[in-house]
Amino acid sequence: MRLGVKPLTFLVRLLVFFGLTYVLWIPVAPGYTYVLASLTRGFLHVTESLADAHGQVTEMEVRQTKENRPAIFFAHRLYPQVVQSGIPAEWVQANLVLLIPLMLAVPARSWVQRFGRLGAALGIALALQVLDIAVTVKAMYASFEPLGYGAVSSWLYQFADAFTQSMDTQLFPFAIWAGIHFKQLMGWDLAPSTPAQPVPSSRVEQQSRKKKAAKRAASRG
Repeated sequence: MRLGVKPLTFLVRLLVFFGLTYVLWIPVAPGYTYVLASLTRGFLHVTESLADAHGQVTEMEVRQTKENRPAIFFAHRLYPQVVQSGIPAEWVQANLVLLIPLMLAVPARSWVQRFGRLGAALGIALALQVLDIAVTVKAMYASFEPLGYGAVSSWLYQFADAFTQSMDTQLFPFAIWAGIHFKQLMGWDLAPSTPAQPVPSSRVEQQSRKKKAAKRAASRG
């Protein structure tokens, strides 16, 4: 059996799962924001301990913006004036609202396989989100002269920040989805073929005798 992707069926499933994900993600988003902030803070502290002479300098917390929306605020412990606004949580998480329906809409041999693929996709997305926030923080630090970033490092962080912000919600969900389902989308995902059942020997002998009898009857006629 070929687990192909039928366009119309896939579109209907995608729209249904998108609506469910959009509604169910609303109560999940605040808790996920705290998890994301904690993981990013830990990742930044590791990089700062290895490469920054000041050690662990980034302070990070989740607060509400003036528009009453959750955001991840960060500050340099020695230069608190670096940051003027936080990173909107909805900007970071927007790719999940698209990625989850994409993963669930593709047919699978079982729900275990489908949710296994979804788990792998969410793990990759989480790692990319942590990296995105870390790059944004470093780009802000690079633009602040007293921190001592060189011209090359500053340019690289600014470029990486612009790239991740433009591609995160547009490219990354499709790249993860297509990468996990590559063989299936290309039509290469085939179920193992069922071996042909051997014909009983008695049946073969019976058919052989019938053929010989038919030949003798034809020769006599």
